[in-house]
Amino acid sequence: MANSAKEIATKWVDDYLDLYNFATQIGDAEWQHDILQALRAKDNHINLEIEHGLRVDLWLRFDAINRKMLDIYEQLRRNQDEAEQRQLREKVWEFKLQRVMIASKLKTLNAF
Repeated sequence: MANSAKEIATKWVDDYLDLYNFATQIGDAEWQHDILQALRAKDNHINLEIEHGLRVDLWLRFDAINRKMLDIYEQLRRNQDEAEQRQLREKVWEFKLQRVMIASKLKTLNAF
């Protein structure tokens, strides 16, 4: 993941403190109260942000693997050399295994 959990937590808290300061400046007491409630439940909000980032990263990896597999299938279609076809099929198999691992991680994240 691009950002560590600590970086995500720090940014989230900083953003909400900025919002709280702005709500104070404009005198919006209800908004201040809502922001304080969110800050009290920050661990839950931060965990959701982290999980969302993990899901996005996993889906990006999944999509990248699919694009690579499409390229390999195109090479297989055009290539007549048996040795090269065997190597290309092995690469496809490796990518399929990677996709299964990513899908398993996505399924685990969605279970929570």
